[in-house]
Amino acid sequence: MFKRTITGLALVSAIISAPLYANDDALNTVFFDATLIAESKARIHNNTATLEAKSSYERLLEEADSAMSVGLLSVTDKTLQPPSGDKHDYFSISPYWWPNPDTDDGLPWIRHDGNTNPDSKTDATDSIRIGLFTRSVRALGVAYYFSGEEKYAEQATKMLRYWFINPDTQMNPNIRYAQAVPGVDDQRRSGMIDSRSFSDRLVDALALIETSDHWTTADDVAMRVWLGEFLDWLITSEQGTAEQYSSNNHGTWMQAQIAGIAYYLGREDIARVAIANAKWRIREQLDNEGKQPEELARTRGYHYSYFNLDAMAYLAQLGDKMGIDIWNHKYKGRSIKAGIDYVAQYQKAEEWPHKDNDVKKGRFQTYRMLTVYRKADLAWGTNHYDDVIKKIGFGNADLKNLSQVWAERDAYLLYPKL
Repeated sequence: MFKRTITGLALVSAIISAPLYANDDALNTVFFDATLIAESKARIHNNTATLEAKSSYERLLEEADSAMSVGLLSVTDKTLQPPSGDKHDYFSISPYWWPNPDTDDGLPWIRHDGNTNPDSKTDATDSIRIGLFTRSVRALGVAYYFSGEEKYAEQATKMLRYWFINPDTQMNPNIRYAQAVPGVDDQRRSGMIDSRSFSDRLVDALALIETSDHWTTADDVAMRVWLGEFLDWLITSEQGTAEQYSSNNHGTWMQAQIAGIAYYLGREDIARVAIANAKWRIREQLDNEGKQPEELARTRGYHYSYFNLDAMAYLAQLGDKMGIDIWNHKYKGRSIKAGIDYVAQYQKAEEWPHKDNDVKKGRFQTYRMLTVYRKADLAWGTNHYDDVIKKIGFGNADLKNLSQVWAERDAYLLYPKL
């Protein structure tokens, strides 16, 4: 069931309409299946969970405990000024661009695809900060739900207030200056991907902490007002409008974040359009073998093939909730299944038939597909990818490899085969 849209309503009206939730049955999760995570939670506590799920739960609590000491984060913490001069504006530098060695001032910067400029990943801008913030809130929200420990909801609430609600530290509801390139463009459409974590990490965390007394009606209303304004900016700004039609993973993630935020806010019309767009992407982004030509043309072909399928899977999940079948949609042999099957063939770096810098660097990360495999099998009611998942195995990774921790958590704890 959708919650009422907040954007554009008077604050008093919003407060009256904002729902509060008292138990698991009332959870209004977005991508999570409320019934599935409730069963997974029960199995953790009645000691019938798998060893992989138990280990994932332990890693979850470790990450959440670590997040307890992260502190409060804000876009106002950066040391570099965005072009607007307003520190409340999000600001980041595009990661694959570098100073020009042929000019005295290094301008204009030039692109080296796949090679990350370390200057784009410092506290001077907001890209590292937004990642730390959203992953911390997600870990805290999920840990609160599975453990029942109010300390996690309390910390998540403090962090959310500081980033979105506190007038002195709140982020302006736009990402106009995301992934700027010195000497080239300070308002690039490709920067829209920086805020994808507001959808794939944040909205379900919000749905989970809504059951806590620490998250008040006023918090709920203020958060919905902010997200509503941000969503409006995404779909009406010049940058956001252009990025929705990007033909690679950027466009898919743009639709996934629009759909996730819109679904959370109850803006059904917007969510439906974004989800239905996935059908066009299946036609345009995949070939009949399941390859993704635009992603394979990159210097990190496996990574970007996974990355695009991940966003498609999010759209397909919401499609299931809204009666739009993306999982089974086909266009002349092209389908999500064909895309997943193509990637699933290759579990060793030496088998991957495409040029790929990640293979050279020894980071052929097949575990990143775990969640996509599991979501697909759950959607189809099959065991099609069980053997692939077994080949990847359970690495029992520590917090030094968070991407693996997250992939295993999703596959074994949040999207388990029951």
